[in-house]
Amino acid sequence: MFSIPLISSPLPPIALEISQAIAQVDLFDPQIYRGGKTVIYPEFVLSTHSLSFDGLKTRPTNRMGDPFNISFSDWNSDGKKAIVTVQVTPTQYHNQHPKFAIDAGGRAYQLYPTPDYVKVDGKSVMSSVPLNWYGKGPVVALGLRSRTFMIPLLPKTNYRQSIEEIEKLGGKVLGFLGTAFKGFEAKTNRPMPLYYTYLNLNNYQGLNGDGEKYPVYRSSEIAGQSAPNILLSGIVTYRDGHTEYLDFSHLKGTGNTPDERLESIKKQMRKHLEKLEGDLDVVQLTIDTHGVIRKPADIAAVFTRGGGKRGGPFLFYETQSVGRAARVFNNKTKKFFASIITPSLKMEDVLTVAKRLYGEDAVVQFLDGDTAAAAQFTREDPTKKLNILDDRVVNEHRFGQVQGLQLIVSFP
Repeated sequence: MFSIPLISSPLPPIALEISQAIAQVDLFDPQIYRGGKTVIYPEFVLSTHSLSFDGLKTRPTNRMGDPFNISFSDWNSDGKKAIVTVQVTPTQYHNQHPKFAIDAGGRAYQLYPTPDYVKVDGKSVMSSVPLNWYGKGPVVALGLRSRTFMIPLLPKTNYRQSIEEIEKLGGKVLGFLGTAFKGFEAKTNRPMPLYYTYLNLNNYQGLNGDGEKYPVYRSSEIAGQSAPNILLSGIVTYRDGHTEYLDFSHLKGTGNTPDERLESIKKQMRKHLEKLEGDLDVVQLTIDTHGVIRKPADIAAVFTRGGGKRGGPFLFYETQSVGRAARVFNNKTKKFFASIITPSLKMEDVLTVAKRLYGEDAVVQFLDGDTAAAAQFTREDPTKKLNILDDRVVNEHRFGQVQGLQLIVSFP
């Protein structure tokens, strides 16, 4: 086993200075995260950053009332069902009933509408797992080092199958950060990931020196099942390993109906994607999010385009009852900075936080929903090294079989 050093400042481009210590004070003290920590692995860098609410529209989460216990059945880290009991404190009420509550680690729970309860071994247990998310804590940043990049699950595979496929190619899945946007199958109404991905390792610098031909992976169609739900942005990774954003949110469709305009936009996207896929410098590309967010109005535009019914976390862009995950880029160069996880923030505040960390040219792409604010790493659980109190932010074990995860992949 190699040792993992801790350092007192992150690698560029993260601009915020990191201290080694975190104040040992009450969870709800707004000064608890005065600094952060950085953990360097050979393939990537993880760091935490203090979150100041000064200048943000989101207000800090504060407890309101006395603590109490909730119990529910959930999957544990061994993949088995178990009754989980958590002590929480209300943070918001609905008609004197706790609507939201938070536990000692900073994980938030939705308790209204009131869930049904069942008796299990004489204990009152919620009949379903309450919606929960990363509610309080530092910003977590994932920076990628040489020969490491992000890809969605390979087409028609789950997490385990993608790991096996990538290992056959000589690569290694280091974990995942975030999930893809989802739609629903027409016949079964089951959730399905919406994304387009193309992966061609034959173009990756240094991998095909012996003339070996790697399989080319390509989704069958552009994601987005309807005009309100179309995905217009993603990433492209080049031969030298660097990644840039790919954005089609500026396209205008032609036609007399929404479906005609949708097909017009897809045709324009397909033409550009075909050109990129023919470029020997392109290793992978994806279409997996609703657009590059450069200003708050871009967030509202996704909500409007979805008719207030589509767009995953954009439905809650003005609320803070959702943990957030996003990719951050330099808008001038399009180059990838890092992926970040934030606790509950209004969406435009995530953009503000990204600019504080990476400069005024920073722009973001949001990943899907409250589950996007989670990661897991195959090597180890870095929670304690990063001094994160919520034990599931970077060790979310419940999504190992979920379709549409965003993988962290490295090649030798």
